[in-house]
Amino acid sequence: MAVIAPLKGTLYNPEKIKDLSKVTAPPYDVISSQEQEDLYNSDPHNIIHLLLGKELPEDNEKENKYTRARTFLNEWREKGVLKQDKEACIYAYSQEFEVEGQDKKRIGFMALLKLEDFDTEKSSVHPHENTLTAPKVDRTKLISSIEANLGPVFAIFSDEEKTIDNILAREMAKQPIIDIMDHQGIRNKFWRISDKDTVGAVVRLMKDKKLFIADGHHRYEVALEFSKAKKDPKYGYILTYFTDVYGDGIVVLPTHRLLAGADDSVLSDFKDDLKKTFILEDISSKIAAGDFLSEASPSEKRFVLYIKGKFIGLRLDNNDLLDVTVLHDLVIEPLKKKAASRGGKILIDFTKDLDYAIKMVDEGKFSVSAMLNSTKITQVRDMAFSGKRMPQKSTYFYPKVLTGLVINVF
Repeated sequence: MAVIAPLKGTLYNPEKIKDLSKVTAPPYDVISSQEQEDLYNSDPHNIIHLLLGKELPEDNEKENKYTRARTFLNEWREKGVLKQDKEACIYAYSQEFEVEGQDKKRIGFMALLKLEDFDTEKSSVHPHENTLTAPKVDRTKLISSIEANLGPVFAIFSDEEKTIDNILAREMAKQPIIDIMDHQGIRNKFWRISDKDTVGAVVRLMKDKKLFIADGHHRYEVALEFSKAKKDPKYGYILTYFTDVYGDGIVVLPTHRLLAGADDSVLSDFKDDLKKTFILEDISSKIAAGDFLSEASPSEKRFVLYIKGKFIGLRLDNNDLLDVTVLHDLVIEPLKKKAASRGGKILIDFTKDLDYAIKMVDEGKFSVSAMLNSTKITQVRDMAFSGKRMPQKSTYFYPKVLTGLVINVF
């Protein structure tokens, strides 16, 4: 089953970096252009310089954001800004946050996970989402240049007895080596665990676990292909954050869709077509839209479209597919086909922010926002273990794991 190992992690040196909150970042794929700029300005040693470098007009094959990332990484290590641990460790990690007025705490740990192919009889690691080519090309160029894992894959295991969590809790009673508040108001604490007996116990307990990937599908697939090309065993592992599906802090937020490129005639006919599949309801406000979604029964699929300042509720009874699959197959694909039949093209973007989804339509940047309920964690698990995959951006695990707490340099 799952094979994990401790690592001699490379961490920011607190003697050189006094405020570690200024050098960490969210995962690369959720960073907006404005956030990227803010992170650049927060500290010259922010991990963003490695993770998501700026593209410059004069870039070429020999000088570009990937080669600059390698230069920065080497310089920071040489100058002691980044320092490698002398002992192989696992790293306990907790995040304290609030969701819908409730205080939550997610605990887990970081270690190395042995890379393996998906969808084989012996697979212990399972994906739940499809991947895209462009992000994999980008991440391949980066890992080939820097030969390091910057941000961890996010993997989930099942431990009903909470044996691993109990081990982590004992370690978390000690003073953390990192204790910072990130820009979203989430408190992040980090502990180094080097005791061989404790590390060995966690490694053994993970051997009987099946894992599914929550975040980091592109990174995992890229690292797997990179390891096959390298053939050296040291490349056969990837930095991973592990947490228990039975923990209190597993939160999956919905990822709403933003659709651009539909003109008035397409939208008018599209709404008429929806009546053939869904029961349509006029909804009076954003609050009412949230209530409409939250009141869905287990056998119902509910969605809200926001078009030209108006909310439209969609209901579909007795459907056992995932909400995101129904939205993709019965709403988005028909709209794309209708637009294409008239020479148009629908462009899609994603957001977890309901207010942002509405604002973008009001500002005319998108034609439609399509809002949905979140996918249940058990649905994600069952989909992954069944060998099926969900559409891209089907889930938004919250909070995101910070990048820059520990790096795995090969």
